Amino acid sequence: MEDGQQRIQDLYNEIQEAKGKKRELTMVIKDAFENRKQYQELMEEIAELKTKKKEIETAVRHECASEYNDVEDLKTDIKDTKQVMSDLMWNELMKNNKIEIVDEKDNKYLPDVMVTLKKAG
Repeated sequence: MEDGQQRIQDLYNEIQEAKGKKRELTMVIKDAFENRKQYQELMEEIAELKTKKKEIETAVRHECASEYNDVEDLKTDIKDTKQVMSDLMWNELMKNNKIEIVDEKDNKYLPDVMVTLKKAG
């Protein structure tokens, strides 16, 4: 393997090992919570409150159905527009052009590019 490729593989292995340790520690903490009666009682109370909250949200959703639909449409429009903007920015970056966005308060924004790994196949 090339030095860069080997370093990437080593870092990936380090991340996987840290994730495993984190998982183990999280289970220890979870068990400690589950062994406390007061915690269990509180969790049951929270579950009841969540059910009541859900009932209220459902009622409001029916009362404001058109507003909820409008919000969902806007979410979709925003997501689609962001994707188009992202594609345009990639094209400009590939041409080595500078990109800078300025909002209504004169805040400047620059592209932030990050590469992640996706499982092959």
